[in-house]
Amino acid sequence: MRMVIIAFSICAALFAVLTLLVYAFLFRPTVVRRKKRAPEIFEDVPALAPYLAELHSAVDSFHRMEKENVCITSCDGIELAAWYVRAEGAQGTVVCMHGYHGSPMSDFSLAVQFFHERGWNVLLPHERAHGESGGNCLTFGIKERFDCRDWAAAVDKKNGGALPIILYGVSMGASTVLMASSTGLSENVKCIIADCGYTSPRDEIAHVLKASYHLPLFPTLAISDMLARSIADFSLSEYSTLDALAENKIPVLFIHGDADTFVPPYMSEQNYEACKAPKELLVVHGAPHAVNYALGRKEYEKKIMEYIDRYAATSAEG
Repeated sequence: MRMVIIAFSICAALFAVLTLLVYAFLFRPTVVRRKKRAPEIFEDVPALAPYLAELHSAVDSFHRMEKENVCITSCDGIELAAWYVRAEGAQGTVVCMHGYHGSPMSDFSLAVQFFHERGWNVLLPHERAHGESGGNCLTFGIKERFDCRDWAAAVDKKNGGALPIILYGVSMGASTVLMASSTGLSENVKCIIADCGYTSPRDEIAHVLKASYHLPLFPTLAISDMLARSIADFSLSEYSTLDALAENKIPVLFIHGDADTFVPPYMSEQNYEACKAPKELLVVHGAPHAVNYALGRKEYEKKIMEYIDRYAATSAEG
């Protein structure tokens, strides 16, 4: 009996140490709000080096635009903030959901200018636990999907229910807009643009554990999920884009770089296969994670305009 107690005590101590290590080196830097805000431009990304002048110009242009600070309260009581840029004689509104530990400018500086010049309002939410929004933990799209739904409802109300809405996300934001497709969106949401989204929090964390940390999935993934449940009130396997896309009826443009090692391209391929609505997949050759717009700008913008003309512009005309 004594040996059993000793063995149990050793196992419990080892588990406690492992839990503390996973919290300190994986969970906290990944899920918990960071003290330092994301930059407006990720200047340390080598692939963006040739495009820094364009990006700085786009950010400067955004700061000169007239914009409105908009706030809503999430369904779980968190104050969420966004920037709203109106276009004269607007054709509709694009809701832009940024990525993991990113910011509206880091992911959408070029896109804001593009859409605004073509007569589209642009809403740029700060995701929960980012920027101007409240919250201490992000949830990889699990709770953010409802935030996205509520932002779409807010702009629909601003538009008097009369204009089309596009949901556009990058990285975690892409998975968020895909998961949001099954949340009972307004009928005015006419299409979705999902740039380098993963299939589920569990799949993405598992990939990062293997590819970046070279750690075994067991028990690391189980401990990560336990921490997510107890601290942030969500599970890594609670929901997925595949679940949402099985029900989705909104056209989706999937975009992914074939050199993306953070969210591997096969995840967008799986999302594409799961989608039952009208769909296309644009592959940007040579693009690593979340830089598809800058590296493939001409084809990227062309494909977006084709999608708008096909699914949103007609609605705007009536």
